[in-house]
Amino acid sequence: MSTCSPISKCKDYRLSPHKRNHTYRNSYPRAVRQRKNQRQVLSSFILILLLLSTMSWFIWDWQNTMYKVDSLIYEPYVVQSGDTLWSLAAGSGTGIDTRTLVQKIMEYNQLTDSTIQTGQLIYTPTSP
Repeated sequence: MSTCSPISKCKDYRLSPHKRNHTYRNSYPRAVRQRKNQRQVLSSFILILLLLSTMSWFIWDWQNTMYKVDSLIYEPYVVQSGDTLWSLAAGSGTGIDTRTLVQKIMEYNQLTDSTIQTGQLIYTPTSP
């Protein structure tokens, strides 16, 4: 029910019958819609290309690291006071992640935990 009286001549803000089916999609000309769709397709293509290049870089880096790990040379080392597996791995100068080197030192020396004793003989990696 309207609060307007016939005397006040209030405008009816409802859409006229020919505008009732008017939608946002139809409000732009066809060329504008096509350009918008082209930009969306181009943006999607660029995003997919960026994701693929990032994934390929990670795969390449992983393979490069695994090659370095497989080609390590281990030399005997007598553990000094204050040495840890972490400090030995970090000081190896191989350019490989320290966490990976600690794991490889433990595997090569058949250690069950990261505890080492002063005077213990272990093999540490060096770059080839």
